Amino acid sequence: MPTALIFNLRPSRATTVAAHLGRATHAAILRLIAEHDPDLATTIHEGDGAKPLTVSNVLGLQFSRTGEADVVPTTDYGVRVTLLNPELEALMQRWLATPPAMLELIGTAWEITTIMASSDQHPWAGQMSYAEIAAPTLARGEAGTRWTMEFVSPVTFRQRGLNQPFPSPDLVFGSLLDKWNAFAPIALPDEVKRFASECMATSRFDVRSYGEPTKNGALQIGAVGQCTYVAVNRDRYWCACIETLARFAFWSGVGSGATRGFGRSRLVERKPRP
Repeated sequence: MPTALIFNLRPSRATTVAAHLGRATHAAILRLIAEHDPDLATTIHEGDGAKPLTVSNVLGLQFSRTGEADVVPTTDYGVRVTLLNPELEALMQRWLATPPAMLELIGTAWEITTIMASSDQHPWAGQMSYAEIAAPTLARGEAGTRWTMEFVSPVTFRQRGLNQPFPSPDLVFGSLLDKWNAFAPIALPDEVKRFASECMATSRFDVRSYGEPTKNGALQIGAVGQCTYVAVNRDRYWCACIETLARFAFWSGVGSGATRGFGRSRLVERKPRP
């Protein structure tokens, strides 16, 4: 059951932090996983292919012109973590029953005041089974033909050894298909990629480029904003596959770097079939 958690945090002291803490939050969550299952943490960290979790940057930071943020113990911040496989889902139950006390991010301890797992508690939290994600479209045939995706944190893709920051339909839905087929109990056909490439278009977009430093100091460029995709071929089955993947993006993220703050995305609007 894909799950999105919000770790509500407060720093132990007033301090100034870097704007880009995605690598630090990823490392901190891996340490929490290792406390219960070291082998699982190692597999996630060192394994190839799709990762069964995403980790956001610290949420709620207000950046200065220098690209840093002042944080204080009286303000709530957050880290969003999504879990995509049964092993992490079992670990989630432990976290909810007995929340960990702290996250350490680059020398600063942050108290975990609560963990939110419901959309009633936070709009970016929530759980839904793979069957529930797919049911409205694949089972009941209620797919639309136009979908607007919001990219809240930078989205970027690896293509021919280079970063491609523009979220074209083939890259977006190809990325989502790879994640879905890595973890969902029922796979979708690889031909979804061909449909996205040959039978979909970007009808409108409002995005801007955004750079975040990598571990060697170079900037990795991504896109933030919204894109609307339209199916030129309105085949009911293929549109159902696309909409299933668009719904899945809330948990899976889109593109490269989702374990360190990139690619936080969601479906914000769909146009039903006429």
